[in-house]
Amino acid sequence: MIPEFCLQSRSDNTRKKYRYAFDAWCRWCNSSPQNVKTLPASDFFVSLYMIHLSKTFHSAAKIYEAIYAISWAHNLAGFPDPCQSQLVKSVKDDALKMTSKPVVKKDPITPDILQNLVLRYGQAISNLYDWRISCMCLLAYSGFLRFSELVNIRRSHISFQNDHFALFIPRSKTDVMNKGSTIVIAKTDKCTCPFAMLQMYLKAANISDYDDHFIFRSLSFCKRSSSYKLRGSRPLSYTRAREILLSALSELGLDKSRFGLHSLRSGGATTAANSGVSDRLFKKHRRWVSENAKDGYVHENLVEKLSVSKKLVI
Repeated sequence: MIPEFCLQSRSDNTRKKYRYAFDAWCRWCNSSPQNVKTLPASDFFVSLYMIHLSKTFHSAAKIYEAIYAISWAHNLAGFPDPCQSQLVKSVKDDALKMTSKPVVKKDPITPDILQNLVLRYGQAISNLYDWRISCMCLLAYSGFLRFSELVNIRRSHISFQNDHFALFIPRSKTDVMNKGSTIVIAKTDKCTCPFAMLQMYLKAANISDYDDHFIFRSLSFCKRSSSYKLRGSRPLSYTRAREILLSALSELGLDKSRFGLHSLRSGGATTAANSGVSDRLFKKHRRWVSENAKDGYVHENLVEKLSVSKKLVI
């Protein structure tokens, strides 16, 4: 009872990642001829494991996952955390230096890019294939949505009002209590209005108000009617969604290597921050748990950057 209760302190995705990383640690221990204990573990063997990961995978992410997973398992079991020893910390730092690569963040999607995308793919003469990418982009941008939140939207999660619609997010990366949250997105009456595009897409996809399927799914082309139809019951995969977005951006003449699916979330966050949206509303709209997490998405414009030196009274 208590272990299962403690497991709920992390989101589903985090638990899966920790379990996968801890299983990898267990396999390494079992393959060692020195009879290495997995739990409780000694800081010496954890340090050797860090060196093994750095040489095998050359990935800082693998090292962090192992550290978090081993610490998590020991804390749950009530054992001292070997990752807190100075030996492990020193080896971890050296391993990270060996595997570190410069972080190259993708550019945020701007309102101008969205407008050009909608003008090309979101018009009344467009087809369901084009409306899908237009709708996905506008929702992810306006709701600061992660990919997992976007593709798991069901029709029952959407509630239309006169001047806005409410979107229920049943689970997300930062929702450790699994309570879900609701965000509201306004009707703007512009060509890039998420409200109008979502209604247009749902109608074109023949998704009724009482449908409980995922709204973003694979499409099939019907030669007889020369039209697209939704098929299957599973949500669109990350690989396919990314492929569709980058293809659309490439058609607009943009360098697709500069963008990714997260460019939509960071684009909405960047525009909101540079437009003076208060921190309280900003973080509540998409629940950033810390200032560092929020700031990682925001790209200040030149005016914002210059304002610092202009306010130094010199």
